[in-house]
Amino acid sequence: MGRKLTSAGYARLKEELADLREAGRKRALERVKDARKFCDFREDVTYTEAVREQERIEAKIVELERLLADAVIVETGRPDVVAFGSQVVIREIPNGDEETYRLVGELEADLAEGTISVTSPLGNGLMGCVVGQSVSIDSPGGTLDFEIVHIER
Repeated sequence: MGRKLTSAGYARLKEELADLREAGRKRALERVKDARKFCDFREDVTYTEAVREQERIEAKIVELERLLADAVIVETGRPDVVAFGSQVVIREIPNGDEETYRLVGELEADLAEGTISVTSPLGNGLMGCVVGQSVSIDSPGGTLDFEIVHIER
């Protein structure tokens, strides 16, 4: 079975792939052509780096093609239960700090973007919860307690 993605995550990866296929390949090829004009192939660092960048782009294209071919887009279920793709507002107990996260697959998780993996301790602990429910999450720093404040799809 493929990797789970939200429809938004799938679209983002398709966009990245299209950009790499078009603009990324073109930029890399131009760098190689420019470096080739002025180099001694045995020692030229600029040429070597340009070729390596072109190889990295091609490898990333292959990786994204495979990932997208095997991806499973998960549709969310009930709107009142935390599930894959849900955006959840939680309140830390007892200090009252609120945080908002969207639960996604490992490939999409990016804390800076407010997304966490459903396989992370917090993501896994929130799955299946409803508004008003309290949940305790074991973390490396100790147990944290949260209340589910709001759920969105």
